[in-house]
Amino acid sequence: MNEDEIAARDAAVQDGRCPERLWPLWPLAERDGDLWGQLIEDPIIARFSVYGLFPATYGLVYGEAAVDVSIRYAGRTRGRVAIISGPVLGVPVEIVVKPCQSPSENVIAQIAGDLKLGPRQFPSIDGFLTEEFVSGPFLTDLSRDDASPERMHRIGHALGMALSQLHASGICYNDATVADPGGRSHTILLPDGGIRIIDFGVALLLRDHPANLTFHDAYNATRTDPMFRLFRQMTADADADALGRFVSDYGSRMSRQSVDEIQNRDWRIAEEGATIFASMYGPTAADALRAGILAGRSAVE
Repeated sequence: MNEDEIAARDAAVQDGRCPERLWPLWPLAERDGDLWGQLIEDPIIARFSVYGLFPATYGLVYGEAAVDVSIRYAGRTRGRVAIISGPVLGVPVEIVVKPCQSPSENVIAQIAGDLKLGPRQFPSIDGFLTEEFVSGPFLTDLSRDDASPERMHRIGHALGMALSQLHASGICYNDATVADPGGRSHTILLPDGGIRIIDFGVALLLRDHPANLTFHDAYNATRTDPMFRLFRQMTADADADALGRFVSDYGSRMSRQSVDEIQNRDWRIAEEGATIFASMYGPTAADALRAGILAGRSAVE
């Protein structure tokens, strides 16, 4: 979707021609007036917006048990994330619908899901991911009492193995698996002691590197590089030309790096996260986590 299409939809909402809930479907107003009228009158769309029209959610929202289905919203940097909950054959399920952050995120998320390292992926619509909601606390949600050295070593081992498996599949995760400066983590702890990694919005698909390296790949890589933070501090946010040159130059350097060299940033980011983790849980827990990550990495490599 280009900027003109977005502007046209925004204008239609602002002047009352399009309900906000139907913003993604505005082109239908000109293509099929009768269908557009049905969508406006649909009470389920009024409640669930377009999120009930996805392949994996339609049966939930429009099925016989629809009265027991609910929707809630979350999301930070990627925009609105919808979580739809309800029963399927008497079993409660939760499905997440969220916008993609990069052109290759759906492919990467599918690979991670198939490996049981990330959420299971469901059929979706272009530009969106539809996946299972992974229930469990994030790594940084643990209390200090729960962060025993033994547990931290097990979690680190699972995390080290997960990153190595992603690397073997041609992926660089490129994100805060342990903890970010805000104390948030992308590692969810499962009841059986396993983990799931979520959010592949800045991950890199390095198959056929450097032939398939794109500008967007370079941009995603810059966003987790300390050089980018320094660049942002020195450059006005509105200077799009400077940002474009920075990303292009960064991409040129990436093209001369091997896949292993690029993937090594995952271990650097994990170490940075472990340092933040130490400030939250103490050095003993962080050292056990580091040792586990190293053991898990060695187990796969």
